[in-house]
Amino acid sequence: MLKVETQPNEDRTLTLKVEVSEDRVKPALEVAARQLSKRYPLPGFRPGKAPLAAVRRQFGEQALYEIALDELGPKLYEEALDQEKIEAYAPGALTDLKLSPMVLTFTVPLKPEVELGDYRAVRVEFTPPVIADEEQTRVLENLRERQAVLEPVERPAQLGDSVTLDINGFLNEGLNPSDFLLADKDVNTQLDANVEWPMKGFSEQILGLKVGETKKFDLAFPEEYANEALRGQPAHWEVTVKEVKSKTVPEWNDELAKSLGEYESLDDLRTKVRQDLENQAKRASDREYGDKVLNLVVAGAKVTYPPVLIEQEMDDILHNLDHRLRDQGLTLEDYLKIEKKTREAFREEQKPNAEERLKRALVLGKLVDLEGIDLQPEDVVSRIDELSAMWGERADEMRQALNVDATRRSLTVDMLTERAMQRLIAIARGEEVPAPAVAAAPIVESPAAESSGDNA
Repeated sequence: MLKVETQPNEDRTLTLKVEVSEDRVKPALEVAARQLSKRYPLPGFRPGKAPLAAVRRQFGEQALYEIALDELGPKLYEEALDQEKIEAYAPGALTDLKLSPMVLTFTVPLKPEVELGDYRAVRVEFTPPVIADEEQTRVLENLRERQAVLEPVERPAQLGDSVTLDINGFLNEGLNPSDFLLADKDVNTQLDANVEWPMKGFSEQILGLKVGETKKFDLAFPEEYANEALRGQPAHWEVTVKEVKSKTVPEWNDELAKSLGEYESLDDLRTKVRQDLENQAKRASDREYGDKVLNLVVAGAKVTYPPVLIEQEMDDILHNLDHRLRDQGLTLEDYLKIEKKTREAFREEQKPNAEERLKRALVLGKLVDLEGIDLQPEDVVSRIDELSAMWGERADEMRQALNVDATRRSLTVDMLTERAMQRLIAIARGEEVPAPAVAAAPIVESPAAESSGDNA
């Protein structure tokens, strides 16, 4: 049996000291000596056959102990955890080593502690989203605009036309390369007084021009322009018209509606467009509302976790960012060069975000336990079927790719999180939600509800 001392810490870690007997140390050193002398043979000895004393004289104790601990350390750590019945929540770390006798000191991350406040007393006013008729009209008109017919014309350009332009633009202050705002050829744009690209008033300057004509003009950026450096700055433009096309937009009727998709009539199209808008608005509203509710619940909770979890969360943030950047043809290192930041400094900037993400995840995980939220195996299978169906002819191939242990575990976590958020939203709206099977004792006062909480 190992001689073990444990000391709980306030940050949900445990200091674990393991004293190692000589009958465990010496064999490990002898194995290390054989490995060293095999890798670096000593004069007078066959590879791997030099005695421990000779290897110690040649390489020193530090090298021997480093090799010995590579194998002995993890074994002793696992034995000590098993002997003391300690459940590590994440990989531990060797933080100190003493010799004669050998004493290994490990830091063991323990399971986070989450004490929820009276989350069932949290109430947040909810206002259902309303879709304005103008929004429905805007979507319908965008659909109709996509069916417009463009035809080349020889007349001067007028509002509503689609034009192809060669454009050069620069600040009036000089003609240095740094002064150029835009230099592009064959730019397609629509002449519309409401369009502010590349700046307000540009479309009006093109009116009346014919194919082949060039115009030079000055415009000033508005004082409220998004780019502060350009506010009020005069810009000089040189524009050549390459092509002018008239735009004919079809009239609304049932046939046009049917041509846009699986719609039976114009009325059916209008109804489904509104339904889509309402569904989108509901999802956005639920996300915003859910964030408000969860923030209140997190604020009313006491969450303690080992520091290693924050490190893992920051690793995940950087990994996900690198993955997104690679989709755009960049890497995290490219991004850091552009931002002129070191990896360490950028990583530290992510710490507040990592802490917020971790607390929210731990609170939702505790809520799943307290509310008895669970999943059936068929629920995960149904989600895999839904995701696979989106791939059409490749649905079977995608179903097989998703139906692996790692993906099922990830989907299980995602679905439990969704159900926990749905439960919180229902509670905060004051809906009738069955109480959890096991009631907990009050411990934390919720700033939102100003009442006692439940001991998790």
